[in-house]
Amino acid sequence: MLAIGVGGADAVDAMTGTPWELKAPQVVGIHLTGTLNGWATTKDLILHLAGKLTVRGGTGRILEYFGPGVFNQSCTGLATIANMGAEVGATTSTFPYTPKMNAYLKATGRGPVAAAADEAASRGFLSADDAAEYDEVIDINLSEIEPTINGPFTPDLATPISKFGSFVKDQGWKDEFSAGLIGSCTNSSYEDMVLHIRYGGGPT
Repeated sequence: MLAIGVGGADAVDAMTGTPWELKAPQVVGIHLTGTLNGWATTKDLILHLAGKLTVRGGTGRILEYFGPGVFNQSCTGLATIANMGAEVGATTSTFPYTPKMNAYLKATGRGPVAAAADEAASRGFLSADDAAEYDEVIDINLSEIEPTINGPFTPDLATPISKFGSFVKDQGWKDEFSAGLIGSCTNSSYEDMVLHIRYGGGPT
């Protein structure tokens, strides 16, 4: 089962019992291996993916993340990836149930939900079927992901931080930095903020 948002007009059709059609989306498998290192976060992963797919590459498609790399990510980190799937036009994003999701549910007072999810997972649910087939598979080695800056003007202009200096020079832009925003409207937690405060030596 997947939850997919609809617009107001679609909701009215459903409320009035009017037949409503939804084109079956393709499913793109995002195979994650390796481990994020250094300053790289899950946000850098989805920014990297946006550079690959472009702002239209996810249109009419579900992004299903799988592979050993998924299990290294926090629950809120995966939620950020799902939220930012909108930047590539994805219909929705999905992940297998992980122990870190269990820990998050318990930490937020939803122990019974965690227990129910554990039971479902033990019966073979909440993860991709064995030998699942995808319309396309994109392999990403998380160990190769580095902090990424996207933009300006479009969210799919992805530039790794190691190449950003030369990118700015090639564009003929001024290499001055006056202000920065930590986080984004799609963050599902204060994870980014706490991380940067810790690196800056401030209280958390």
